[in-house]
Amino acid sequence: THPGDTVALDVANSSEVLDKLERGQADLGFIETPLPTPSMSELVIAHDQLVAVVRPDHPWNRRRPIEPEELATTRLVMREEGSGTRATLESALREAGFGPPESVLELGSTSAVRTAVLSGSSPTVISRLAVAAEIERGQLIEVDIAGLDIQRRLRAVWPERKGLPKLAEALLRDFEAAR
Repeated sequence: THPGDTVALDVANSSEVLDKLERGQADLGFIETPLPTPSMSELVIAHDQLVAVVRPDHPWNRRRPIEPEELATTRLVMREEGSGTRATLESALREAGFGPPESVLELGSTSAVRTAVLSGSSPTVISRLAVAAEIERGQLIEVDIAGLDIQRRLRAVWPERKGLPKLAEALLRDFEAAR
């Protein structure tokens, strides 16, 4: 619908997105971090849930649900520092009275985390949206964590002090119309 326009997409974690917006290197960003963004305007575009997943041969598949303490003390495949997924998980565990989990492997994208869990033996906590197909096919098993429901908001953000370009405004209107 905008044949004369060009869009450049850069995939980054939530902290990097906010930094690029602050420095004027991007007009619009999408984040999932639970942290407040006081210098940004925002629009919630979707809701998501983080879920624990394992391969079918993992011991957690035979013993569900597991306790939050076991999740907090298990080495997980995790996103890197600055990721909204990691911040959301750490916040939920902190609210439940536990410290952050240790990582067995830290990766820079959700896709890499999903692939590592599919090919390894460690669990992860990841967006349900990101692993829906693998859960449906039985390649990954969602494991209930007793009493831990990790919901999050997916937000479009942009610098409050600066207006949005017309193309970004059109994109946000499309998101609102789709809801």
